[in-house]
Amino acid sequence: MLKQAKNIFFVGIKGVAMANLGVVLKKMGKNVTGCDVEEEFITDKLLKDNKITWKVGFKDLPKNIDLMVYSAAHQGLSNPLIIKAKKRKVNVISQAGLLGELMLGFETKIAVAGCHGKTTTASLLSYALNKLNAKPSYFVGVPFFTDYQGADYQEKKYFVIEADEYGINPPSDKTPKFFKLNPDWIICTNIDFDHPDVYKNIEETRKAFVKFFGEKKLILNIDDTKILQSINTLKSRRIITYGFSEKADYQIVNWKIDKDGSVFSIKGTDSFKISLFGKHNISNAAAVIVQLLQLGFTAGKIKKALLGFKGAQRRFELVYKNNDTYLFDDYAHHPAEIEATIKSTRDRFGGRRIIIIFQPHTYSRTNFLLNKFKEGLSSADIGFILPIFASARENSRQFKIDSQDIVKGKKNLYYVESSVQLINRLEKFVKKGDVIFTMGAGDVYKLKDKIIKTINGLTNYGLRIEKNKDLSHYLTLRNQVKAEYFLEARTRGDLIEAKKYCLKNKLPLFMLGGGSNLAIIKEKIEGLIVKNNYLDLKILKESKNKITISVSSGYPVSLLVAKSIAAGWEGFEYHKGLPGTVGGAIYMNSKWTKPPIYFGDSLVYAYLVNNRGEVKKVNRDYFKFAYDYSILQKTKEIVLEGIFELKKSNAKILQEKADWALLYRKKTQPFGIASSGCFFRNPGKISAGYLIDKVGLKGYAVGDYFVSPIHANFIINKGKGKSKDLIKLLGIIKNKVKEKFDIELEEEVIVI
Repeated sequence: MLKQAKNIFFVGIKGVAMANLGVVLKKMGKNVTGCDVEEEFITDKLLKDNKITWKVGFKDLPKNIDLMVYSAAHQGLSNPLIIKAKKRKVNVISQAGLLGELMLGFETKIAVAGCHGKTTTASLLSYALNKLNAKPSYFVGVPFFTDYQGADYQEKKYFVIEADEYGINPPSDKTPKFFKLNPDWIICTNIDFDHPDVYKNIEETRKAFVKFFGEKKLILNIDDTKILQSINTLKSRRIITYGFSEKADYQIVNWKIDKDGSVFSIKGTDSFKISLFGKHNISNAAAVIVQLLQLGFTAGKIKKALLGFKGAQRRFELVYKNNDTYLFDDYAHHPAEIEATIKSTRDRFGGRRIIIIFQPHTYSRTNFLLNKFKEGLSSADIGFILPIFASARENSRQFKIDSQDIVKGKKNLYYVESSVQLINRLEKFVKKGDVIFTMGAGDVYKLKDKIIKTINGLTNYGLRIEKNKDLSHYLTLRNQVKAEYFLEARTRGDLIEAKKYCLKNKLPLFMLGGGSNLAIIKEKIEGLIVKNNYLDLKILKESKNKITISVSSGYPVSLLVAKSIAAGWEGFEYHKGLPGTVGGAIYMNSKWTKPPIYFGDSLVYAYLVNNRGEVKKVNRDYFKFAYDYSILQKTKEIVLEGIFELKKSNAKILQEKADWALLYRKKTQPFGIASSGCFFRNPGKISAGYLIDKVGLKGYAVGDYFVSPIHANFIINKGKGKSKDLIKLLGIIKNKVKEKFDIELEEEVIVI
């Protein structure tokens, strides 16, 4: 069919294999056109570079078509255009069948097979042949690899092809595509179970590879168990093995991986260097070296020909680097590939955190390999799992599986249902020095621009600092105020680095916990405002009657109270209803008056960040706790963790005390309103609220700020209170009390 055809039309021309085949045929002098969906594909640039045009949709069949090419995508033989073509008596052929015909015209045909690594291996072999000036024609499974397009038609001495084990047109035709090929040489990197919609199990997969091998000349990876298991049953009279095993004909020895790539030797030949990472890529490179040696090239020339190869598109591809943070894209869609990529990343980057953004491809693969996906992905430090990217060849309704099943039972894996949710999560997790991967066979790579924006938002300290941040919803008084710089701190390290950042940039730093006990009378706060969301609680020591716990400074007091009561830990129950965080409660030495109990009473010691950005441990005496006071109000040091010693008690009794305290608060204090809490200190034994009440200011308002009619020491914001109104109201309260009682009221809340 191919020889006679002049005008060739591809149904689904944007598929990688279809686009590359179109490029080869165009360079052979054929007229190539096609159709596909409107959505942007990774092959769009390749087609445009080769001046291959396509139409959107699958309705109109052009005239003067000699040959129609189809693949398993877009309904295969059931596609409306294919049906029209057959009625018009136009020749129709599968992509695999056309590749088989194409190969016949070449002198030495080399097929690279394997469930993993065949793209990198075929790309490297094609690259090396080009560097050796052998002018190969080739067809691999990516649009581009280092310096070259993914397919080319040059001379007819060598043809390199990536041999695909997938079916021609599942489910109607599960014939493996590589059965249509007739190579002289076959390189096989491994045999694994990857296509449950084509093969029943690994054994059926293995048998398909063995049948493909036939009597061809074989270069096989002896380290692969399924290949090793099959060797003695093969019909070929020329089997050459490579690998790390001592049984290999070409043994890999003296190998080393560092930040620049990999160095290794082939026993009995020479040493080689590649700019690829991971033990699996050393193995792939060894396969290429063995093949080139068999073709008659010398080790010295091969050594030079491998230099400069950086990899194939979407195979450990460096997409972006900034702030010492890396973004890679990888096609890995099988658990074995995922584990190999993560392992090679650790070889390359040592102790850096690895963050995987994974998009599962096909319901069938996810279903059959679920547990292996769990294990493979959880070997990263953090994994974000997107919804399954379905194949058009499968009915998702037949499967009771989704991406949430992958994260179950794995604390470092998180399901994200959309790109928006992903970026929101990523912004909270990513730090300077992280290595991030988009991973999968779907369209996850399209998220790169959003992830790059996230990386660019990091400071040199790995902090995500925002400018001109509206603080109103972080404050219980709901002040209308902006922060010059804003950071949401989620870890201990965030707090430490925030202090160092401010020291280096000579910025003032203000800690914002729960946003209570705070009244801001400025429209904009200069410097860095840190919202403390560092949440951690650990049991350090436990005896029959006591327990010692470490609580992070960003831990909400309300949550600490609830957990303590439930566990039967006495000490915090009377603080039920207290807003704010543990750090803020230590800073203010928050109190309850019936009976008099202070938050610092059960504190044993704490960890602080001092004004040089250093962490120090201090005991309780250091704080000089008093009424609404701790030394931190002078030193401005940052609390990291407080260590408390609590008595064990009856949870039911503790709950009763807590409920009584909350009920008393509700009776005597306004609840569910925008307030910063008790505004003024009690002057001695006299209540500040009593004094304000007696000067007749209960309910008094200036603008949207007014004195609570329930408790006069609470100032409430109706919703749009302005700074000037709050300043005026505070002045009136102080003046009235001074005039009548000759008492100077002092603020209990922090006023800035």
